[in-house]
Amino acid sequence: MYRKKLLKMCLVTTLAVSMAAANMTAVMPNQAGVVQAADEETKTVGVNYWDKENNGQAGEGKVTVAVDANNVNTSALTDVPEGYELVSTGDVAINDGWIFVEVRPVVQSVTKEIGVNYWDKENNAQAGEGKVTVAADAYNVNTSALTDVPAGYEIVNVGDVAINDGWIFVEVRPVAQTTGTIINVVFEDGAGNNLGGGDFTVDTDGDGIFNTSEIKAPVGYTLDVKGDQFVKDYTGKTTVLKVTKVNKGTIVNVVFEDRQGNNLGGGDFLVDLDGDGVANYSELSLPVGYKLIETGDFFVKEGNSYKLILDRVGSAIIHVLFKSEGGKNLGGGDFFVDPDGDGVANYSELTLPEGYELIETGDFFVDTEKTYEITLNKKIEGTIINVVYVDGEGNNLGGGDFFVDKDDDGIANYSELDLPEGYELVETGDFFVNAGESYTIELRKIQKGTIINVVFVDEDKNNLGGGDYLVDADGDGIANYSELELPVGYELIETGDFFVKDGEHYTITLKMRETILTVTFEDTEGNVVATETLEAGVAGSPEETHHFVLGEDFQHPEGYQLAEGVDQITDIEIPYGSVGGHTMIVEAVSKEEPVDPENPGTPGNPDDTQESQDTKEEADNQKAAEQKTEDSKTPKTGDNTPVGAAAAAAGVSLAAIAAVIAKKRKF
Repeated sequence: MYRKKLLKMCLVTTLAVSMAAANMTAVMPNQAGVVQAADEETKTVGVNYWDKENNGQAGEGKVTVAVDANNVNTSALTDVPEGYELVSTGDVAINDGWIFVEVRPVVQSVTKEIGVNYWDKENNAQAGEGKVTVAADAYNVNTSALTDVPAGYEIVNVGDVAINDGWIFVEVRPVAQTTGTIINVVFEDGAGNNLGGGDFTVDTDGDGIFNTSEIKAPVGYTLDVKGDQFVKDYTGKTTVLKVTKVNKGTIVNVVFEDRQGNNLGGGDFLVDLDGDGVANYSELSLPVGYKLIETGDFFVKEGNSYKLILDRVGSAIIHVLFKSEGGKNLGGGDFFVDPDGDGVANYSELTLPEGYELIETGDFFVDTEKTYEITLNKKIEGTIINVVYVDGEGNNLGGGDFFVDKDDDGIANYSELDLPEGYELVETGDFFVNAGESYTIELRKIQKGTIINVVFVDEDKNNLGGGDYLVDADGDGIANYSELELPVGYELIETGDFFVKDGEHYTITLKMRETILTVTFEDTEGNVVATETLEAGVAGSPEETHHFVLGEDFQHPEGYQLAEGVDQITDIEIPYGSVGGHTMIVEAVSKEEPVDPENPGTPGNPDDTQESQDTKEEADNQKAAEQKTEDSKTPKTGDNTPVGAAAAAAGVSLAAIAAVIAKKRKF
């Protein structure tokens, strides 16, 4: 770090000296607060920002204007101190190279709304969501402030809950459901005075009968009606029940308060059961979390009201807002103080922001309804910056204000920041900082799960590769085979879940996705001559194809050949791992008679050559005589084309038609 700083200082000094030498003749001093270049048309004017409400300087700034300007419009100001706003806008006169601009503190929101995630602990599921309003600078929420707990649930743990990214997580559990029937009653004394009443749950066993002992009479009174009652006589209406005052005891009204005068509740109490006019404080039911200051006996009189001062049992919760000596908000929150409950706390019980110390020390009175604003002194020089954390997709991961750069050299290190749980820095090392500025820092999620080693083999135990795999992201010790990346062209034999342990070795058997092609051979009339099923026998990616070639991978049926005049595919492509079919058109191979080797032009036995020749000549003569006779009988039409030529032409036409039909059948 120190070598880095020394190098930086040397570079800055060298640069400054070089720039000064290069510009010494080009820059000349103007009036105070103004820097003006001889060959430029602008000048820099100083800005004095004055806090009108606190009558003190809020900060300084600069603005660039035309060299001949006499005033500055406030719309050109870009460095208004953070937390302030302009009092008025418009032109401000330049005086001796400066302008005087009045500002005032921006009113900060005093509250914020926090989301509440109610989590059913017993069923491990969300029970609902809610909202709660707290102080704008609060870091946690006390469960006593929650008013929208889902119906049928109760809070598992009470107290403070930390705020995380605008939400709090509160565990709840189902409340045991009360069975029975609800009836409504009103109590009256003998004089007809209304003594209150309400809803009561009776007949919890559901037999339609309840006992009046299930109804609680007003303090100091007893029900006139006794014993069992039918529920049907009380449902769907309000029933008036007569009560009689119990002769023993005195009914008094008591109001409880703390030492600061805050009302803690109270009510009517039946005391002094022996009727001697003297009661004891122990006969009173106190508010939860409080204890008596005064104990022993006290005089009572029927109908009188009494005020009792109580102390808390345990610590109080107060809200504190810390500010710097310059009025800057330093945060705060709720704090437990005054553990002895005497209403007096000490400043030393507070946890202060890092880098600050108390100006005022000693004791102070506790008021739980008050927000305490406490001014602190900065212990050492440093810089407070605002940081926003985002992931690689730009999603907001939270952030806040951080105290960095404790040696105040303008350079901080990323290690000085507290990161959100489960994330780590993408970039590390040093970075430049300016007080009050906001910085967006990218994080990446720390990979969680179990690393296992897998070797894939085929059904013949041949090694297909493998490697290390990150599985079981939820860390429950169970992974699924679908989390593995399989070798190309293979698929799982066993699927579903399996137990895993970090660093363990697993051998998994796979089967090849076979590539199958069925070739069907048909003649020109569409009759199936033969079929052949082919298998590639090798693995491959479904995005690639396997070639089945006629003459290499399969042959046409014996005694057949590809039909002439029909365009056909003999190199058939099919994607790996798929099943397909292909049809080919064939025709029978023609059978020729043996040829005489000494007379290639004459088929048959060589010994019969002369006889065949004589027979042929005799047949030709007979045919010529018949043709001559036929010609003499045929009328002359002017067309002397021989019948044989016509028949030959017709045969050629039929062959052409057959070829066309065969092509159509293929396609």
